[in-house]
Amino acid sequence: MKKTLLLGAIFTSILAITSCTKNNGCPNSSDKAIVRDFTSIDTCGIVFELEDGSKVEPMNLSEWQAFEFVDDQLVWLKFKNVSGQSTCQLGDVVRIQCVSEREF
Repeated sequence: MKKTLLLGAIFTSILAITSCTKNNGCPNSSDKAIVRDFTSIDTCGIVFELEDGSKVEPMNLSEWQAFEFVDDQLVWLKFKNVSGQSTCQLGDVVRIQCVSEREF
């Protein structure tokens, strides 16, 4: 009985610790970002603002049509810098590798 309780407590502790760092499928090296909707500006669209205040412009947003991007939405973002012309002139052009919602 004591063994079962101890194993249950260990399992619960491990589950609690790992769930705090969960980022819904994106690798642990993903960045925290906020969705910024600049579609009202001529050539702009969705831009991501990183924790440090810098912004990145995705060049492959059409590949993520199943994901609904909403202004001020918190997301995990894994991306790779690519060469290309910025359409909004707000940040670096990137290729999204992974994006998922986050809670805080």
